Amino acid sequence: MRHGKAEPYAADDAARALTDSGRAQAQATGEWLRETLGEAAGARLLASPYRRAQETAASLAPLLGLEVLTVAGITPDVDPRQALAAIEAAGQGAPLLVVVSHMPLMAALAGWLQEGVLNAGRAFDLGEARVLEADLPGPGLARELAVFIPRLRH
Repeated sequence: MRHGKAEPYAADDAARALTDSGRAQAQATGEWLRETLGEAAGARLLASPYRRAQETAASLAPLLGLEVLTVAGITPDVDPRQALAAIEAAGQGAPLLVVVSHMPLMAALAGWLQEGVLNAGRAFDLGEARVLEADLPGPGLARELAVFIPRLRH
């Protein structure tokens, strides 16, 4: 999932907070994820350390019954192969991972997992979630099962 809409400026990109619209997007996506994923015993909720991703994940946590685990290696400009390694390490043994991060990483990671190429992948809208399934995490091994894009309310 890509984080919800954030304020356009802050002293540091990592400090940008969600707007009211971003919080509404996170709520809508969280409700969709709960309905789509159902009960997921042993699932993990992973989030970038950036404020907007942390706030988005915090909105999802009570809806999914999960705690937020911060993963430093999933910030916007990380190489998708390194991000996948960080996700695998944080999610080891979990049957389901919910990852909250940023563009351009999310598109590159989805492209890498689905197409096996690093420069592929369509952009994620703000608050967008995609459900990917793979028997093993790796290039070209995932398939997309569902997509949800919340509409702005403000």
